[in-house]
Amino acid sequence: MNEKPNLRMLGAYFRLLMPYWDKSVLSLLCVGICVIFGMVSPLITMLLIDYAYPNQDLFLLTFLVFFGIVIFFFNTFFSDVSEYFDTFIHQTLAIDLRKRFFARLLRLPLRFHYEKQVGDLMVRVTDDIDTIVDTVSEVIPVFLKTIFQLVALLLICISIDWTLTLLALVGIPLYFVQTGFFAGRFAHVQEKSQKKESEVYTFYQEKMSNVKTIKSFNQELYETDRLIDKLKGLFKLVRENLFLAFFNSFFDAMLVTLWISFLTWYGGYRVISGHITIGEVMAILTYLGQIHQPFMDFGAVYKSLISSLVSVQRVEEIMNGHPEAYYDTKSFVLFQIEGKIKFEEVGFHYPETDEYILKDVTLTANPGEITALCGASGAGKSTIIDLLLRFIEPTDGKIFIDNYDLQKISLMTLRANISIVSQDVIIFSGSIRENLQYGCKVVDEARMVQSAKDAEIHEFIMSLPDGYDTVIGEGVLGLSGGQRQRLSVARALYRNVKILILDEATSALDSITESKLYQNMKERIKDKTVLMITHRPSTLRNASKIYVIAENEISESGTFDKLLAKKGDFYKFYQAQLQESEEKIEEKIDLIKYKKKIAREKEKKTRAKKAMKLSALEKKVLKLYYDDGETYAKIGKELNMEPYDISLIRKSAKDKLDRMKELEIEE
Repeated sequence: MNEKPNLRMLGAYFRLLMPYWDKSVLSLLCVGICVIFGMVSPLITMLLIDYAYPNQDLFLLTFLVFFGIVIFFFNTFFSDVSEYFDTFIHQTLAIDLRKRFFARLLRLPLRFHYEKQVGDLMVRVTDDIDTIVDTVSEVIPVFLKTIFQLVALLLICISIDWTLTLLALVGIPLYFVQTGFFAGRFAHVQEKSQKKESEVYTFYQEKMSNVKTIKSFNQELYETDRLIDKLKGLFKLVRENLFLAFFNSFFDAMLVTLWISFLTWYGGYRVISGHITIGEVMAILTYLGQIHQPFMDFGAVYKSLISSLVSVQRVEEIMNGHPEAYYDTKSFVLFQIEGKIKFEEVGFHYPETDEYILKDVTLTANPGEITALCGASGAGKSTIIDLLLRFIEPTDGKIFIDNYDLQKISLMTLRANISIVSQDVIIFSGSIRENLQYGCKVVDEARMVQSAKDAEIHEFIMSLPDGYDTVIGEGVLGLSGGQRQRLSVARALYRNVKILILDEATSALDSITESKLYQNMKERIKDKTVLMITHRPSTLRNASKIYVIAENEISESGTFDKLLAKKGDFYKFYQAQLQESEEKIEEKIDLIKYKKKIAREKEKKTRAKKAMKLSALEKKVLKLYYDDGETYAKIGKELNMEPYDISLIRKSAKDKLDRMKELEIEE
């Protein structure tokens, strides 16, 4: 936030009042009426002192008292109406501004959210917006009321005694000087206080989200002490603000007291010298006291404006941020895709550094297959997923989906065709049904239940008192890590999109549940492109193809068995994950080779069986010859064939049976 705040930045927020202009006008009219009624009271006092009391005029006394009561009731009524409209505008404006802020915040790139603290954003959407709304909703009414009140009061005072009125105005410049002096210092303290509040909010959010870790390390007292240190820093700023408010109030009171005291003396002098009456001096002093209040209001508004510029600057950082091109109408719209993913020599590094996180990545993920990414932590696997979802854009190379350049595809339709199951599962507060149907506009009860069954979570859901309507989330029903992951898998399957990303999706599951889950998913994902990140060798066995990422690039690729036999980076990765000796892995490789040999022999036997299968004629000839003991001639006559042909058929069938016996094939 290097840009210096100015009043023009606040102007955009005043335009938010335009939809409520009618209520604003009504509020101002009510305020104007209240101001007029307020000006009548000193005149009533003047008439009572100069005419009703000296002349013992009972009728005038009664009329003035009754008239004062009527004015009081009307003044109260219009004041309450004005307050109602002001409150309505204030609350509606706050809702509207928070909605715009939140909508823009969600549209900002993911990296912005990584760089900002949650507590800081919370302060902006609460305290900063409240400050702006207070200023915007109050400044214009107070300013117009002040101008109207000042003009009217000055005209009345000048008409009574212009010399006393002009003398009273001498103290006004002094008031503005001290107001400006304190306003700048209030703004400086306000800025530091908001930063400190952001730190405290962030601390609360971080610690409350990690209570389990704090308890497991016995750090309750340590974290409490850290909070106390932060609160002390905040209190120091609050105390500084209180001192400023104290001195500001003190100088205000001193200035007003000296000002009113001098005017009282001079007014008395004017009465004693015979220039004005007692009633007139009482009226004019009352009016001059009323003039003081508008200036006090104006000073308060000015301080509010200066302080609110800090909040405006903080909110503007979000409102002026460059959002993702989510609704770009010029982008290509994905519709009925196959889901083939292709990376061509893709590289990525952040703008502020030349160090590549990924370089020269070329890979293909086909529909109907599970394509796995594996490698050490920090190798760049998650960056590939971020690039696919366009959370970040590639520095080099291109990414395609069905031969469509990813950078030319509409973000909205791109992400509508991708489901992701992350290791850090997020479950929103609400019912299980709402969580499963999150992001889906069309409700399909049967598909939802089937997705839960495929994710091995249906039985658990049905064991709950309210089934799919059970409320989960913070403060209600808690789920284990495995249950949360299975629920997340069910949510991804329910979306029924063409591209499914599994980022350590089964890390919290036992091997048996994981095996069942993948077995259930086989039918569901046969026409989908599945991109999987995992460290578990048992999970990698489900992959059709594996890409090994080492030192930020793809070092090798292939099937599980071929990569293991190759003894390259995957072999080292596999050995590190299982923490097994080379001899044991060699045994597993030999076992894999042996199983493959058995499978090949079995397949060979199957082909031989099909090739040597006896025909119906051969079976009949063998039965008649061996079981019934008939001759070639009799069999030939029965089958309408030559005896010589019968002998050849019998010999061929006998050879097949002998061969099948050698291969241990049963007929």
